[in-house]
Amino acid sequence: MKAIIIGAGALGLGLADFLNRFEHQVSIIERNPSLVSDISSRLDVLIVIGSGSSPSVLEQAGIETADMVIAVTPSDEINLLACQFAEQYGVPKRIARIVSHEYTNNKTRIDLKKVGVTDIIETEKELVGNILQYVELPGITDTANFHNGSVYLRGYRITEDMPVAGKTLFELRELAGFAQMLIVAIIRNGESIIPSGAERLLPGDETITIMPRESYPVYRALINRPYSKIKKVIISGDSLVAIHIADALTSFAERVILVDPDPEHGQEAASQLNGVEVLGGDSTDSDLLQEIHVESADFFIAAGKDMEDNIMSCLLAKAERAKEVIALRTDDRHLDLFTSLGIDHVISPRQITLQRILENVQIAPIGSLLKLKKVDLDVVRVVTRKHSPAVGKPLLRLDKLLKKEIIVGAIVRDNNIIIPGGDTIIEENDEMLALCHRRNLLAVNKIFRTGFGF
Repeated sequence: MKAIIIGAGALGLGLADFLNRFEHQVSIIERNPSLVSDISSRLDVLIVIGSGSSPSVLEQAGIETADMVIAVTPSDEINLLACQFAEQYGVPKRIARIVSHEYTNNKTRIDLKKVGVTDIIETEKELVGNILQYVELPGITDTANFHNGSVYLRGYRITEDMPVAGKTLFELRELAGFAQMLIVAIIRNGESIIPSGAERLLPGDETITIMPRESYPVYRALINRPYSKIKKVIISGDSLVAIHIADALTSFAERVILVDPDPEHGQEAASQLNGVEVLGGDSTDSDLLQEIHVESADFFIAAGKDMEDNIMSCLLAKAERAKEVIALRTDDRHLDLFTSLGIDHVISPRQITLQRILENVQIAPIGSLLKLKKVDLDVVRVVTRKHSPAVGKPLLRLDKLLKKEIIVGAIVRDNNIIIPGGDTIIEENDEMLALCHRRNLLAVNKIFRTGFGF
């Protein structure tokens, strides 16, 4: 597989590293010479200095024989033009990251697929969607949606008031009735358990559950968390993301407040938002947080342009007794430290976007999509190929073969969602969501690797 990545920021490098680990041929196009020198010391890839909108640069990167182009520069225009050129060169897969809603809102008559884009990645849309997953179910510990939102992963801590408390997983299946769901991991006293049906759920356990979207209402009933509007959300920030978060949250909260440190940006936000209180001020000021009664907020979300201020304002809001706090941060470092200091959730736009792209990049039989927060477990995507040793075998036999090194939580087969049991037979081209220790990724890959492609 030959892939060209246009843009060598943190996202582009993350993609290049993923592809490189599976021995794909990778070319990177980057116009910033200082970034290029850093790439060459870290990755064994072809590097071309220049713009992804230049045909001659694209040819230097090998576009005439490429299988995929992934354009993730900060410029929508460059990303779109690169995909348009890639289509003319016959590249089958063309992914573009798009920031501006001008190209994707419901009012536009523009169809980006007609200008060469096969897959659109909207960072802000994915980011807002991820934040809403936390807000709609307060207390959640891990969350992600897969396969265009048709498969849910949710982490939640068991408390004594839940119908599932004290029940075995066998009994849980009876409680769930026809609703499909599977607890794929239990975190107990800091240790991860791959459970059997006889495992009993204890108060204090954190469970990781995979289910189809249709089972989500039953899941909420089983953990005694029915749907209800939350009372108050405060968003802090001077970014476009902050505006979109505030707008989206009006459906989830009775009262939404946006605190904007930039007066001009705040005026723009007020003109765009209905049902949102827009206030001026700096959320790193504890006096302001007290004035807006942050202690009564169900959520405080810091989504400003200054990532350090996001962390600081969340720490202050938590100190002022906000129930849950969420910080946006582009730097993935020190995430465990921030959560240990009291920040409930630190969300990385880069990680959200990377996950979304990797779902579209079906070029390896196995690859990591998401790392769970508190344990060394990754959610991985596994695709079975023709002549794979796993095809035609029941999952129970595969469990014995892999010695519980991977647990399959869901199978997508012909766009149908299957929550499997031990007797489920694996078929060719099954797309499976599973849990696996990262150290075992390459070993598990040997079971499924027989070829690559779309």
